[in-house]
Order: sequence, then structure tokens, then C-alpha cells
Amino acid sequence: MRVTLSLFLLASAITVPAQQPFIRDSTVTWEQAIARYADPDAGYTGARLLEIGQDDDGSPLHVFVISDGSGFTPDSIRAAGKNILWITNGIHPGEPDGVDASLMLAQALLESDQLMGLAVHTAVCIVPVYNISGAKRRGSFSRANQNGPVEYGFRGNARNLDLNRDFIKTDSENARSLERALVRWDPDIYFETHVSDGADHQYVMELLTTQKDKLDGGLGQFMSRTMVPELQAWMDRKAILMCPYFEMEGEKPEEGLVGFYDSPRYSTGYNALFDRIGILAESHMLKPYADRVNATYQLMLATLAVMDQHAEDLKKTRSRAKANSASMTEIGLNWMLDTTAIERIPWLGWEARHKPSEVSGSQRLYYDHGSPTNRSVPWMDSYRPALIKQKPVGYLIPQAWSEIADRLRMQGVVVEQLTSSRTFNVEEDSIAEFKTVQQPYEGHYLHRSIRCTSTLKKHTARAGDFFVRTGQTSDRFIMEVLEPEAEDSYFAWGFFDSVLQQKEWFSDYVFEDIAADLLKKDPALKAALEARRAADPEFAKDAWAQLYFVYQRSPYFEKSYRKYPVLRVKGWDHLPPGSDPSH
Repeated sequence: MRVTLSLFLLASAITVPAQQPFIRDSTVTWEQAIARYADPDAGYTGARLLEIGQDDDGSPLHVFVISDGSGFTPDSIRAAGKNILWITNGIHPGEPDGVDASLMLAQALLESDQLMGLAVHTAVCIVPVYNISGAKRRGSFSRANQNGPVEYGFRGNARNLDLNRDFIKTDSENARSLERALVRWDPDIYFETHVSDGADHQYVMELLTTQKDKLDGGLGQFMSRTMVPELQAWMDRKAILMCPYFEMEGEKPEEGLVGFYDSPRYSTGYNALFDRIGILAESHMLKPYADRVNATYQLMLATLAVMDQHAEDLKKTRSRAKANSASMTEIGLNWMLDTTAIERIPWLGWEARHKPSEVSGSQRLYYDHGSPTNRSVPWMDSYRPALIKQKPVGYLIPQAWSEIADRLRMQGVVVEQLTSSRTFNVEEDSIAEFKTVQQPYEGHYLHRSIRCTSTLKKHTARAGDFFVRTGQTSDRFIMEVLEPEAEDSYFAWGFFDSVLQQKEWFSDYVFEDIAADLLKKDPALKAALEARRAADPEFAKDAWAQLYFVYQRSPYFEKSYRKYPVLRVKGWDHLPPGSDPSH
């Protein structure tokens, strides 16, 4: 029986295994990575390579499970009392550090009893390469800012999608496969490997975690007060400089740093909706490849060590977080940076200077590696919700929108289909305002700045319509995608765009007489038209606009225009709360 060493002793004792073949200036291909995982799968009882789906190009998507003595299913692993660490590599195949670091991790765990001691309380699930079709598009020039390796993959997959923007819309088979697996395995920590862009500095690793304010209080505190400090301590002991992942307020870091906001379209933001802690290893693009791979490997070990030391705390904290998600009465959406919450953090950088550009002749920025800096810089990493929504009893989805029900079910959401008609007290949204991007973004014309008006009414749902009851552990996900004003809602991604198009119109010469009659019979409508003419001279000169003004307020105007079809259920008519509306 292995004995788990203390975090301090392990951090002091563990080094990269001798004669490690994976740290070099080239990275393995997808085929080579799978072959190496298949070899230990055949030779070790504690490891197995499984298929979990496929890439958009049809290639099989794998996960390599290391779970000594506890089987290779989520149920058997949970029955053994273990937590689960999930590592996804190659979501951006041009950033392959984690692909090689994970091969190192798998070899180290399977060959070293001491290191395998870190996995006594944790099963490790490694996706060797997630964006397989992108990994196959190898080249040397798509990452112009990156210091090696010699060849690497391409960011877009077979459909030219950035898979780290696809976690809500799930346009890719990659995302659908991965998310089905995540629902089934429900990892406690989701770890993803990247290479950063941005400012130059002395740090080898930038640590990006789920935005702390969005997590349930207990889970956010565990991450920010326990996990992050211990990850930092591990890296400090290994003499690997690590800072938070950041965006800049100005041209250079000294002007202020801001913590990244991970909306639900990103992996960490998506996983937060299921009360999972998300970690992104963002090695620095300009550091030598071997240093970056080693830093990624050490951060993986550090994560395992924290999970080992706090296995019960993590298990209990996640359980409380899930219970809180099911019982919460409101949710915060569309989080905004709190610019009043400023602290200062240490910063090891390079002096930022300017010199004439050899291309344009204008002044250009450069970082002087002959002048290292050691300063403190402003740091803002607190976010507050711009919108708070009360949780309804549930949501009604008309059967005409069955693909929305299918998407929810794919995420493990319980969706009931009514077997008979039922009357509900509901809240219906009308889309009052929105803006749309001018160029397609990841295959969609994304809507933003969405504002709705709401009306309470009774609604009789038909047999075959869908009812999504709240009170589920997935309530955060349910509300993020079904509340139309949420920044990554299904409405924002364009899944309901047909309701934004008016279907019937009028011939002005015909409607002139109808409009005149309506104005005679409705003094309030006439007063509204006159007020609009008085307030807007351009409108007063536009005959067609005035006709349309009347048309929009007439019985002839279509009632479905801009009506969001998903209804919030506030209660049942003649059916007590807690009864099953599907029977």
C-alpha cells in the first residue's frame, strides 16, 4: 500500500524523470501521442485508453484514464472514493506544451510508486489531443509570436472553429463528444493546457482559473484560498516563475493588470456552471519550449498534490456547491469588472521602451531584457453581475424548438415532455433591443446588449411540449442558456433568430384607409402618433414610417414578432406545486 507523502516533501523530492524523451524542440503528432498512450494501456493494469467520441473530421477522440485499483468508469472511481482530475490538451494545437507534458505525467505516474502516491485519492483523465483535425494541419508559421516547437498544429478544427469558444453553442462534434464525456465523468477539477500571447515578462507560467466570484462561495474560497496559494508554493519551490493570467489596462504591464473574465463560451466558464474548478496552464510564448513543457508538467503535479492533500475538503465543497446550485433563488449574469477593487501584486518584468520601427519608422514598443524590473503593479480581479435573474419554477420549450431540448439533455439536464395539455402561469419575454456583430464570430452573428420586456400571462402548453423543471444541480447552466439577456444564451448565439423576422407586411395604398379608420376609433393611438410627429421632425416627414407606426399598434400586426418562445414558468393553474405536470 502506497503512503501519501506530505505536500512539502513531495514538492521537494519530485523532479523530472531522467532521460525524459518528451521535452525537446519538436512535439509529437496526434498519431504518435495515441501510439504512446496505447503502449502503456497494454502494459499497465492501472491505465486504459478509451474512445469518447470523434473530431469533426471523423478521427476518434480519446481519453487516457489512470486509476490504479478503482476501475475505468466514473461509477467505479466514485465508488472507490476518488476525485477526478480531467486534463484536456491540444484544444489549440498550435499550443502543444500540454500534449508533451501529459505524456510525461502519464509515464511518471505509471513508472514511479512515489509519484503514483499522488493519485491515491484521484483518478486522472487525459485527453491526448482534443482538436485532432487542427493538430493534423502541422506547420511552422501560424504562431508568429511563439518560440517553438519547430512544427505544431493549427488553431481551427476541420470546420475552422476555435474549440475554446464552442462550449455553449457546440457546433463541433468535438464539443459534443467532450461535453457528453464531462457530463458522465463530472470531474472535480478541469485542467486545460495553452500557451499565452501578450506582454513579455520573466514568468514561465501564467495561471488562469475560473473567475472566483462566479463560483459558489465555498468552491470559490477553496480555489482562491487553498488551491491557488498551494499551486503557487509548489511552483516557487521548483524555481518556476508563475503569475496570474492577465490582460493589460494600457500598453505595458506596469499600467495595470486585469484578471481574465471567462464567460460560459470558454472551457473554464462552462465548467463553472457545473460547479467544477477550471484551471488553464498558460505557459509564456517566448520561453524555450523545454522550459514551457516542464512548467506545464509541474503545474499538473502541483494540482494532483493539492487534490491529494485536500481530497475530502474538495469532495464536500463540491457537494455543497451542487446543493446550492439546485436551491439558489437567483443567479448573476453578464459579469462586469469591479474597477473599485484594486490591489497591488509583485511583478517581475522587463523595462518597456520605445525605438523607431524598421518597418514604419514610427515608435514601436520593445522589452529590454538587459533591464529586468521588480515592481508592484495594480491588479483588478473582482467581477460583479450586471444582471440578476430570479430563478423560476421552470421553463417551457415549445416542441417546435425540440433541438433546444436536445441540447439541454446532452448536458445532463432533465427535460420532461408533456403527455397532455396543461395550463401554466408564465412570464413571456419580448426582445425589445439588441445589437448584432457586423462580422461572423465563430460561425454566428452574435447578439449582445440584449434587453427584454416581460408580460405575465396564462399559457396552455400542448402535449409534446417540453418542461425543464428547476431545482437541478445544472440550474446554473439552464439559466445561462435559456435567459435571453445572458451574454452566452442560446438567443445570443442566434438559435432563435427566426422570431426576429417580421413575416407579414402591408401595401401602403390599402392600409392608408385602414389606418385612418383606426385613428378615428382610437384617440390614444392618434395622440401617440401626434406626439411622435412633434418629437421627431424626420418621422413627421416620412409617410411610410407613420403608417408603420400605426400598423405596429394595430390588430393586424403579428403577435409572434420578437416574442421569445421559451417561457418562464411561475406556477401551475389548478395544479399544486410539486405535482408532475407531465401526467
